[in-house]
Amino acid sequence: MAGSFHSRAGRALRDPWSLVVAGIGVGSAWAIGLPAGAVGLVGAGMLGVAAVVGGAVRGDGAGAEEPELPPLRAGTVQANLVATLQGYRADLDRLQQTDMAPAVGVSAFQAVEAARSAESVANRVARAVDAVDEAVYRAQGVARQMPQSGEVRASVQRMVDRRQALLTKLNAAVDEVGEVYAKLLELSTTANLVGVETDGVSEAAQVNDSLDAIRGVFAELEADASTTRALL
Repeated sequence: MAGSFHSRAGRALRDPWSLVVAGIGVGSAWAIGLPAGAVGLVGAGMLGVAAVVGGAVRGDGAGAEEPELPPLRAGTVQANLVATLQGYRADLDRLQQTDMAPAVGVSAFQAVEAARSAESVANRVARAVDAVDEAVYRAQGVARQMPQSGEVRASVQRMVDRRQALLTKLNAAVDEVGEVYAKLLELSTTANLVGVETDGVSEAAQVNDSLDAIRGVFAELEADASTTRALL
């Protein structure tokens, strides 16, 4: 174990990014007025963290890397919804980097964070729908072999209904993110118009209420997707 750490530390000393991380830590400690000895300890600690993190990223040690998730099925409704949400998230990110009134800027920042979280959930929901599509395809093959079986047809229909429910919720949730983006565009534009009266604080509060609703919807979606995967 000690040899492994010393090996990682040696690589960290040769890694320019590790040295940058340590330098940032030293500079921050110096800026806030820590004694010289404490500054040195901060730099050594940051370099040690960089060594451990670098070893984890490279796969040093016994820890196994998580397998990569398969890509979404191209051209499906769920993949298109995820792509739409990714577009809204990118648009919100660009909007947040522009000059805007403070109240609107806070809402824009929160909207970007909410959209990023929503994007992760939407990807999981889309993969759950992909899994349902595969299960429906296989079950329909069984139904063709057993055309008289009401149980098989019922199973297929239940999966189709669950798939539709997930897509309906996902579609509505993505639309809500788009509505928040449009509202923030309106607020940022109106606030920049000279001589136009606007109550940015109250309107930003409305945006925040919408963000709370979006967080709740995507939390429900994630639970629904987990339940769906568990039933397959």
